[in-house]
Amino acid sequence: MPNLLVISNKRYHTDFRKYLMRAAERAGGRALHIYCWEQVILARNGNEYATFPHHADEHEVLPLIHEYLGDGQLIVLTGLGGNEASFVARLQHVLNDAVLVYDVYDDLQYNAHGFERLMRLLQDTIWLCRCPRIIVLDGALKERYPRAYHLDNASHMQPIAAVEKADPRNMVYIGSIDGRVDFAWLDALASQGVALSIYGRVHESAPHVGRELDALLKRHSNAIFRGGYDNDDLWTILGNFRVGVLPYRVDHPMTRHVNPDKLYHYLNAGLEVLAAPIPQAVRHAAHIHLITTDGPWPETLEAIVTAPRRGDWSPAAYSWDRRWAELIQLVLS
Repeated sequence: MPNLLVISNKRYHTDFRKYLMRAAERAGGRALHIYCWEQVILARNGNEYATFPHHADEHEVLPLIHEYLGDGQLIVLTGLGGNEASFVARLQHVLNDAVLVYDVYDDLQYNAHGFERLMRLLQDTIWLCRCPRIIVLDGALKERYPRAYHLDNASHMQPIAAVEKADPRNMVYIGSIDGRVDFAWLDALASQGVALSIYGRVHESAPHVGRELDALLKRHSNAIFRGGYDNDDLWTILGNFRVGVLPYRVDHPMTRHVNPDKLYHYLNAGLEVLAAPIPQAVRHAAHIHLITTDGPWPETLEAIVTAPRRGDWSPAAYSWDRRWAELIQLVLS
């Protein structure tokens, strides 16, 4: 069984790839996470255990990698979200015989303009040259990366029995609260008198979003902000709700290629999904309820009860165990 090394600009506990790591471990492999930003931090078995300065010598870190992962087949997911990091470049050169995979989990231009966009394009080109394999989370990105493989998103969740007994007007949003969130859509939903719980953290790069959230909560006493969470907490959170909402702005450049894990968490746990028609939601239209800010809200909310759409959704097909098996097939065959 191959082993997995994830090199990321996200700390282990906030990196959605930790669930792919756990799948690799369940399959009999080993998995190691290396955070590279202001520090270099190694994590295994769910715990960070070794820290180095950001300018660390790769030869100091390499023995720890070999000690834990051994000398067998190694898949390395890297790319740092389109950013450049000299330590990672140097480490890649000494990872002999590893299969380097450029992990494109979103539009890595991130709505950049001018000189910043030019630099991101350059960094993207460098990663493409370094990595013989590419995976994209959104299949539409294959137009930009023609030789990429599509490895879809997934969830660690499985059906929760309590979901089916929950009130269909009891709804939840989980996720980052940033410029992609459509507060007009949420306002229209809350105006229908549903009970709406919002879990997440206001993104530090968008302070205006915090003000929009506060305004929403003041207008609607039936909307409650519950604060931050870890995806490992979703087992206790999602069981309290019947419907999960996906209130993304359809006109935002950063929702064109987003493949939000919350969509898969909701469906795998057994919730009905109410979503704005962003491209990824439209692709799953057979299993979710799509609605624009303009509605029709009463009819759509009624359909959640009378014509549920989750239907034949398969949690096994959207599990990280399946994705690990697919990744092995894609990059090692």
